[in-house]
Amino acid sequence: MRYKILACLFLAVGCGSSTTYGTGTGGSNGTGGQSATGGAGGAGTAGFTLSIQNYLNWCDVTENGTAYDPPAEAPVMTYPAGTVVNLMGATASSASFVWGYWVGTDGDTTATHDTNMTTTVTMTANKIVQACCPLTSAPTTPCPAPTP
Repeated sequence: MRYKILACLFLAVGCGSSTTYGTGTGGSNGTGGQSATGGAGGAGTAGFTLSIQNYLNWCDVTENGTAYDPPAEAPVMTYPAGTVVNLMGATASSASFVWGYWVGTDGDTTATHDTNMTTTVTMTANKIVQACCPLTSAPTTPCPAPTP
């Protein structure tokens, strides 16, 4: 009888436990990890990269409030899809140069490019944006196309 009771207790404790798994809500977008409630993680996206090319460092460039004055170059940044990045203060770095234009921004819709000093770029893909400040002595000379 004693062994019978121990066997029943063993079975009740060892085999009779009830495990409930949560349904889960998925991981947060971008992580692809496991949910805290037990569900499978989401697919996630890493975002898109923005590379700013300051042609020969002839412009002062500001990206989302951070200034990159020559010789400093803006680092390649990653932004979530749909982010609107503000580009400002693209002025000539010295009297030897004049403001020209941006290539690759939201306003770059014609052959003369985006001539606004303050502009935006919407992150819908990996983007390369170029700031062009030609020589004062040749203000209409175009900068070479950005390089991937």
